[in-house]
Amino acid sequence: MLDSIRNNLRRRDITQAWFWEEVFDAVSGFIRSRAVWVVVGNAGTFLSALTVLVYYWSRPIWFAGYAVAQLACLVWQAVALIPLVWPGRDDADFSDLHEGLTVTTGVGSWLFGVFPGVMLFILFDVDTSRPPWATLFFSGMALMMACIAGGITGTILSANASTRLRETSGPPDGPGWGDSGHSGHSADVDSGGFDGD
Repeated sequence: MLDSIRNNLRRRDITQAWFWEEVFDAVSGFIRSRAVWVVVGNAGTFLSALTVLVYYWSRPIWFAGYAVAQLACLVWQAVALIPLVWPGRDDADFSDLHEGLTVTTGVGSWLFGVFPGVMLFILFDVDTSRPPWATLFFSGMALMMACIAGGITGTILSANASTRLRETSGPPDGPGWGDSGHSGHSADVDSGGFDGD
């Protein structure tokens, strides 16, 4: 009974104009934000490896093919790093987002793609000399190496951004750190009068 009421309310919300306006605002805000580059870059890395897997599934993969796959994955990881190169005060948020998505893309692809694929090859007794074995390994390797390179580069860029932010802010007792607070305190002392009159 309660579930049917909730479902009816959800359906009624979907038919309202304000619902789609909120969805549009959320989607357009995300697209205009720098976070979209992290998502697009990691999605492109995964799709590049998947394209190589499909293309070389029934044909032998050579070193040139692996090099192209590796280069494509690295290019998409460079796209994912755009928010960390783009100057801003919220770099720490983008660093966490990039690290999380990059680890998810690399490790998740192996856990839910490469390892199950190997298990299926073994289960169905697929000959190890056939192209699918090499294709699965090399496409997964290209994706993993690109994610590792992207993760290391992201960590370095995040550390550099934090250093720049600290240098811009200055030391805690230097200019820009509580000048107004110190001046206000001295003004209070002067006006309060310590001369004992």
